[in-house]
Amino acid sequence: MCSVELSYLLPHLAGVLVLSVDGSGPVVVVRARTRSFTPASCTGCGRPSGWSHSRYVRRLADASLGGRPVLIELSVRRLYCENAACAKLTFVEQVPGLTVRYQRRTPLLQHMVEAVGVLLAGRGGARMLKVLHVGLSRCTVLSQLMRIPLPPLQTPRVLGVDAFALYRNTYGTLLVDATTRLPLTLWEGRDAEQLARSLIGSSQSAAKAFDTVR
Repeated sequence: MCSVELSYLLPHLAGVLVLSVDGSGPVVVVRARTRSFTPASCTGCGRPSGWSHSRYVRRLADASLGGRPVLIELSVRRLYCENAACAKLTFVEQVPGLTVRYQRRTPLLQHMVEAVGVLLAGRGGARMLKVLHVGLSRCTVLSQLMRIPLPPLQTPRVLGVDAFALYRNTYGTLLVDATTRLPLTLWEGRDAEQLARSLIGSSQSAAKAFDTVR
């Protein structure tokens, strides 16, 4: 008899009560529920509440286990907000590391989908996810890719410039941070004067900001 607990293999289930695990079909189904007497923070005001309204089941896709997809059927509570000044009358509890509002995938699977989308984009990402036993279309992968927030822009120390043909006689200019290799901006055309005006404008804006701080 193996003594390894399920929470060791799936640590994001440590905060809930696992009722059963069904591995007889092509999909591993994990049935769980949240604890009834544990207060949860309101998603509107953040005030804890343990006043239960009702329960319903959320179905969350998770990363594959043993070469098979995993589906978590999680019973969660809808609670009353005890803050009279809050605009929300009721709210649904969230389990850290397991649930996200309006999301049908666990954070573990969502991060996997985003990472594959960044590396391989649409078609390639969908094919790789299929190998990982995650059935998503290329459109869904691209949709998740477009939802990833961009990193904050920083003033580059070394600027790279590249001109390329979009199609036929239509050209574009791409500015890249040569240190991080991240694209900064893209505009139509490959006019050197336009590039010079853009760089001069950026330098003047930086100088004004420096004078303001000083």
